[in-house]
Amino acid sequence: MISTESPTETLDTSNFRKHTHANPVQKKLIDRFHHVVVGKIAELAPESFLDAGCGEGFVSGYLLDRMPGLEILGFDWNPDSVRMAVERNPAGSYMVADITQLPFDDKQFDVAGCFEVLEHLYDPEKALGELLRVSRQAIVLSVPHEPWFCMANVARGKNLDITPKGSDPDHRQFWNRSAFQAFVSAQAEIRWLGGSFPWTICVAAPRR
Repeated sequence: MISTESPTETLDTSNFRKHTHANPVQKKLIDRFHHVVVGKIAELAPESFLDAGCGEGFVSGYLLDRMPGLEILGFDWNPDSVRMAVERNPAGSYMVADITQLPFDDKQFDVAGCFEVLEHLYDPEKALGELLRVSRQAIVLSVPHEPWFCMANVARGKNLDITPKGSDPDHRQFWNRSAFQAFVSAQAEIRWLGGSFPWTICVAAPRR
């Protein structure tokens, strides 16, 4: 299992805080989320994987534990997060990039994953199109399952001053499961739609 200890100065990002929080309930939810996501990716048996919006490399680390020979390339917009991902997972490759303008060839990766990123974007449709463009086999996505994500935060007194109440202040999109299904289906063929509370998880394939 990868360490959640920061190898460098602690970053103040929502992703880093989420993955290193000491709350045992939150840790259990995160561990279960990783179990589902990594399991779905493993079922696809990719040789190459794009970790889109990789943050500090937490998902990459779990994937490399499960599939040591997997070729992983991750990117994030935040250079500090990318540096931490490099230190955390020396077996992977990481870079700074824009998810709406990916510097990769068509069908360059067997599978692309994008976890807890699309809800932060003003133009998630463009990002989804780019993920599908660079994927040969499938994409695996996760977003907060609304309204349960916000309600779970409200229940623990978090983000009560944000609209909608309980939401992350950086979230721009608020999908329930059926709305996210419609969003993905507009560009891709959904192969599996489920979740791990309080997140929706989706496996989809590029249309041929």
